[in-house]
Amino acid sequence: MLRQPLPKTRLILLLSQWIVLIQRHFQVIFADKLNLSLIILQVPLIAMLIIVAFYNFDHDKQSFDEAARILYYFGVMKEPLVHAQKTINIDKLHRYARTLALETNIATRHNYIQTTIKPFFDRKKVQVPHLTLLVKGEIQLISDMASMRRGSVYFLLVAASIWFGIMSASKEIVTEQPLLKRESRSYLFISPYLAAKTFVLTIILGLQTGLLAAIVIPLLLELSWEHVLWSWLILWIAAFVSASLGLLISSIVSSYRIALTLVPLLMIPQLLFGGLLRPMVDLENNTWSHIAKGLSAITIQRWAFESILTTDTYAKGGIIKLQVNPRESGELDLVQAKNTSLVRSFFMPRKWGSFEAGHLWPPLLYLLGASLMFFIGGYAALRWRFT
Repeated sequence: MLRQPLPKTRLILLLSQWIVLIQRHFQVIFADKLNLSLIILQVPLIAMLIIVAFYNFDHDKQSFDEAARILYYFGVMKEPLVHAQKTINIDKLHRYARTLALETNIATRHNYIQTTIKPFFDRKKVQVPHLTLLVKGEIQLISDMASMRRGSVYFLLVAASIWFGIMSASKEIVTEQPLLKRESRSYLFISPYLAAKTFVLTIILGLQTGLLAAIVIPLLLELSWEHVLWSWLILWIAAFVSASLGLLISSIVSSYRIALTLVPLLMIPQLLFGGLLRPMVDLENNTWSHIAKGLSAITIQRWAFESILTTDTYAKGGIIKLQVNPRESGELDLVQAKNTSLVRSFFMPRKWGSFEAGHLWPPLLYLLGASLMFFIGGYAALRWRFT
């Protein structure tokens, strides 16, 4: 019977095993040159596929975006006239709205408001409405259809990060079962072994997601490096949680084939219920929608997707959502344009205690809590099987 070490000695032993196991894992990775090459090369390959698929996507159906902006500015200028019960000159308001929608120069647009639009409202004795020219910097208002294309880029970045995590982790433990069984009976503790696996995977996934974000986001979304860093953090967390799930699966299954079979079963729900193919904001209040929302709530993709949308320049507004009102009696109210955010293009408003929907941290904390549960589950499975 083995003698149980003292608490302090046990802690030192756990730490020393953790360090040795980290070194061993890195040696195994660097020894397999082919696998290491695939780990490195798959990132730029996936990034280039995303870029080829979405390059110049902001010009897709540009006329629809322009029409949405015209309708939005027309509605903004019409509203105070309706409340003041003034005559609405449709042709003149349409001309003003068209000029604002098509003019890209900030100074020219501001001058047009002051010299042309404001005098018109002054003659009507109505206060000139606040016309949102820009969201932030040089970014223009875009349509809800354009927000779907923009969100698709983020969605694929998250999906790729989840893929990195699950694929990297699902084979880690199951392929070492004979070694783990032998060593755990002599001197190896389960916790440093699992922690070392998690640490090594976290480092590798950090490099992969960082390279993915650095290639795709500046080129396709044209965001600053500050946005890239925030996006990288979210992609890294998504990959980390996915790796924790992969390690749990690898701890439970008995063969590598079973682990590979489970990978698609883990990935497909991420894509179906992640919030893009059928956004949560579009779901009605019925039984099937509640099932879809429940499945969405347990996916990594859904929470990481919502978080990464909050890093975009359109996170607080600038998305024109068209609303069709067939029951309206007035012709001018049949279609209305509302200014919403990128997050609300996909997810319903929701409260997280004192936080509203679209906040960065609550979904990430939810994911980190899930990763802790996966780690505990993997530890329990390995303890039950090998000790």
